[in-house]
Amino acid sequence: MTMEHKRDIDDGARLRWGILGTAQIAHKNWKAILNSGNGIVRAVASRGVERARGFIQECQRAAPFETPPEAFGSYEELLASREIDAVYVPLPTALRPEWVIRAAEAGKHVVCEKPCARDAAELREMLEACRRNHVQFLDGVMFMHSRRLDRVREVIDDGASIGAVRRIALQFSFYAGDDFLRDNIRMNSTLEPQGCLGDLGWYCIRFILWTPEMAAASRGGRSHSGASGRRRKSNPGADGIFSRTAV
Repeated sequence: MTMEHKRDIDDGARLRWGILGTAQIAHKNWKAILNSGNGIVRAVASRGVERARGFIQECQRAAPFETPPEAFGSYEELLASREIDAVYVPLPTALRPEWVIRAAEAGKHVVCEKPCARDAAELREMLEACRRNHVQFLDGVMFMHSRRLDRVREVIDDGASIGAVRRIALQFSFYAGDDFLRDNIRMNSTLEPQGCLGDLGWYCIRFILWTPEMAAASRGGRSHSGASGRRRKSNPGADGIFSRTAV
């Protein structure tokens, strides 16, 4: 029996996922992989094997796979595994470029949490590594991949439902207790250099950019960004203002 034939019997040739890191957001994506029906979590890696095992046990209690994933005590071990087709990377922003590139070089497809990199130059390097190694790359900005945006686009563009968009005001916040301010990785400027802009502000900025960006494209116009969450266009269009807080 060949290994490929054994895989067909074991898991129906579903995509075999590895998770690099045990961030809280990874619990949701574990469940998403389970609910997809076409993928399984085959392994989880952390800086220590016990942490990976604890994460697996917690996730298995909430959303169990028939066969529990394997725990690895290093990211390198997971990337070296022949049992992994694709990886989900919820590591801190400062670490993502290195591990996305290493995953691509190991022949693994990649889903990367947002923000994918600290700047455009890093992201270009990550994308080039994926192209060079013939693997797919997908960002983790979930709402950009939702069919709901197709409907939003129709409403914005029909010119009648809401009229011309002149300003977009967004606010995204949550309560952050003392433990968050003390312990949460998002308070570490070395690992998360963009701070709240890379966290809650990311959704606000992306939606502000998407709205006139797509509208300008549909009219054959060009658009460009301002410096502080405000969107300027060469065509008459929308300004965007946003705030993002953890209080």
